[in-house]
Amino acid sequence: MYVSTTEVQNNFGKYLKLCKVENVIITKNGKKRAMLLYYPRNSDGYEAGEPFPSYGTSPKKHPDTYVTYQQFMEMTENSENRYELIDGEVFLLASPSFTHQRVLSNINDEFRSFFKDHETCDAFVAPLDIELIRQQIKLLREENEDDINIVQPDIMVLCDYMKDINAKDKYMGTPSLVVEILSPSTASKDRIRKLGLYMESGVGECWIVDPKGGKVMIYAFKEREFEEDDIFLSGARAQSFIYPGLGVDVDDLFDK
Repeated sequence: MYVSTTEVQNNFGKYLKLCKVENVIITKNGKKRAMLLYYPRNSDGYEAGEPFPSYGTSPKKHPDTYVTYQQFMEMTENSENRYELIDGEVFLLASPSFTHQRVLSNINDEFRSFFKDHETCDAFVAPLDIELIRQQIKLLREENEDDINIVQPDIMVLCDYMKDINAKDKYMGTPSLVVEILSPSTASKDRIRKLGLYMESGVGECWIVDPKGGKVMIYAFKEREFEEDDIFLSGARAQSFIYPGLGVDVDDLFDK
């Protein structure tokens, strides 16, 4: 993307967001003068090269592997397997392990208890397709159905959800909170690709639960940016940022 120095000066906030998904080349008098690059969170030193994350709103579409939204829907319509679609790439969800399901049950018990008397929100467990679009796309162009990502968080908190149920009984809204329980086969995808997708799609908070490491990582987002985060280890109580009082004792979560 090429923009003039005047345009950058007048709309600097806009181009700070855009540089996350593509290089912003700044020109003056028709000549290239500088490049605006996204600085990765928690990085040290100066970095040059491709914007981070590279899987953002303009993913590289490889003809041999890229799957459209319609192709994904046709592929999964009559399948008994579970799949996710992230930036045109399909992921097969393996059958969860016993540990995964035990942790899932422990978290869900706490969540359902907390939201039992909540007037507008409730907790749901997978499988449930959630359709998300990275909102930065709207800064670049008009969105289309191939911008849709389809994921299945292990647990999701939905609020005022009846208005988001369509005629085919599908949920079409955005969760306020999601929980992903790591397994060896999904750790990289859940920690990087899905975390970024949740942030950029309007989810308010994401819990990454690591049974192997015995820890819970919680990330809160505001205006599709990282707002705050924390890591909770043995002996601590993992606490939600956006729902005061919602928490899980780490030791109880992993049955220690």
